[in-house]
Amino acid sequence: MKWKDIFTIPDDTLIKDGSVDPMGMQMIWTYFGQQIFQNKLTSVSTDIRNYTINLIHHLVLYKFENEKSQYLEEALNQFSAYRNYYDVKAGLLIFMEDLMVYALMNQKENVDTRGILGSSKADDELSRNIGSFDLITLHAEKTKGVLVRQIQLGVSGRYKGPFMNMGLITKNFSYIQTEFSKVDRLLMQWPEAVKLVDKLIEILVKLVQESNHDYPRATLDQYKNDAELWSLYAECFKYEKVNTALKNYWEEKLGMKDGAAQSVYKQINKDTVQETSLIFGKALKEEANEEEKVKIQKILDVEPLLSICTQVFYLLANTSVKHIEDVQNELEKLSELLPLSNVKYLTHENARLKMLYNHLDELKGGPQELATAVLDYHKKIMENRGGGAWVELDNGQLKHYIHQSTTRTTEEILSGGYWYHDYYFSAVSSIYNGLNPN
Repeated sequence: MKWKDIFTIPDDTLIKDGSVDPMGMQMIWTYFGQQIFQNKLTSVSTDIRNYTINLIHHLVLYKFENEKSQYLEEALNQFSAYRNYYDVKAGLLIFMEDLMVYALMNQKENVDTRGILGSSKADDELSRNIGSFDLITLHAEKTKGVLVRQIQLGVSGRYKGPFMNMGLITKNFSYIQTEFSKVDRLLMQWPEAVKLVDKLIEILVKLVQESNHDYPRATLDQYKNDAELWSLYAECFKYEKVNTALKNYWEEKLGMKDGAAQSVYKQINKDTVQETSLIFGKALKEEANEEEKVKIQKILDVEPLLSICTQVFYLLANTSVKHIEDVQNELEKLSELLPLSNVKYLTHENARLKMLYNHLDELKGGPQELATAVLDYHKKIMENRGGGAWVELDNGQLKHYIHQSTTRTTEEILSGGYWYHDYYFSAVSSIYNGLNPN
């Protein structure tokens, strides 16, 4: 028996926020990070190949809607699972995503499959059905798909928010004509993508015409012998990089050509491991616009406090630490350099930051008080989520309910050499690497 026969692919949405963010810092750092990046990227939308895949799929639907509108109308009227045009488009997106992942995984020897959403599940299905592709069904319905809750976790789901914030689509998958006309023109420089778009439109037309269920569906064997289709998928999406025709387009749409985002983007060096604190410090020096400088400065002011409080929590959450005295020296150092005054001006912007600030505001500087304040704050966060504290302090003794620890030293935190939160810099780096593969 293989491990794939026992365990499913990871689904991080099944894990509540409390299990990965016990200090509730995400609501703080994402707020200030997105002041720079304007929700055009997220911590799960980091792969430029997936941005491009989603763009191609939406271009297919845009052209399908404009050039083959009778089939869109036919689908809405013919299939009982479709209540509106959103249902039709969402279903067709799921279908194309599944067709893509099976096509790429069927060629995995020649394809870089890292980052392809649904690849593990598709690979498992292909392995179990070798020579029997008729047993693998591709569904054009929003509740189906290779992934559990694919409409949220697949390519179109993970990249929907950024696409909306870039002004490409609406919530209901209506298309901004000027944008997709531009994309259509750009792809004239990418012949393989043009051919793939045309091929997928043909497939969708036949899918709608030939299905006789409550929604369109087909088996994989109907496409396995289409050598051109398989080849086009590999040529377009073989690597985690973008065609040069779209490089400038993505840099512009993702906001990397102006403002604070550009200043951060310019700091990326593929050959050097870079600390986030230094990146934002350099970006601040290079940014000329005062309003954009403020966005960077807010991060430089707030993160030292967040990192110190997070370090305190992880020190106390370590099950080897039984008493406050066990980490007395570290807590003293952390309490002495607690930068409360640097963030006071920001508390009116973010309720979670204000909550943290209020727990720390009346400290007199002692390690015991700092430990108590941090753990009280943590307990409040968990209670607000309907859960219990991971660690509690009782007369100087620590009671652990869930084990957590950190490999980071207090010296690293105090020096600013390490930040617990990266303010989307890892996402920006991933985007940069995809746009600049060489």
